[in-house]
Amino acid sequence: MALFDSFRNGKKVKHSIMDDLTDFYHNHRAIVYTYFLKVTGSQDASEELTQETFFQAVTSIHRFKGNSSLKTWLLQIARNIYRNKVRTWVKDRNLFDDEDVNEQGDHSFDPQTVSLQKQTKQDVLNILTKLPEDYRDVLIFKEVHGLSHVEIAEILNKTPQTTKVLLYRAKQKFRDLYKNEVVFYDESM
Repeated sequence: MALFDSFRNGKKVKHSIMDDLTDFYHNHRAIVYTYFLKVTGSQDASEELTQETFFQAVTSIHRFKGNSSLKTWLLQIARNIYRNKVRTWVKDRNLFDDEDVNEQGDHSFDPQTVSLQKQTKQDVLNILTKLPEDYRDVLIFKEVHGLSHVEIAEILNKTPQTTKVLLYRAKQKFRDLYKNEVVFYDESM
């Protein structure tokens, strides 16, 4: 991306910075937004945190050294913003608003199916919030975003081998919590 190369090489930007910023935002918004949606469960919070991430990225672009991909760098910023935000949110604030549960716009008219989908998503989000932060992050980065262990290691400041172990333990912990906390209803009742 020309904007980032220009800053990194110390050259003056001769083309439209706004074009570069727009491209940067459009090329990377989805992965940042999806990360926040998975960790917060809220569209509103995800939008706010995504905007904050891009603001932080643009204002600190001079610190991007190119040792990692822009995607990895942005997710590091996003993770730090989320960690800082969690500290400031009120403990009893409900981040899982009802209107956010089915943001995919499921057009199914079967109320039972829609209800089950909402409940399943809510169960998964609730369990994710109960996982230790490193477990939650490694699961989201690997299973939702499809990042490699090397990319995850860069974001979490760990070795790739450590991220493999974290992922294994995170999956085990998630399964255990899911089995113990999710109530399965018998449809014949």
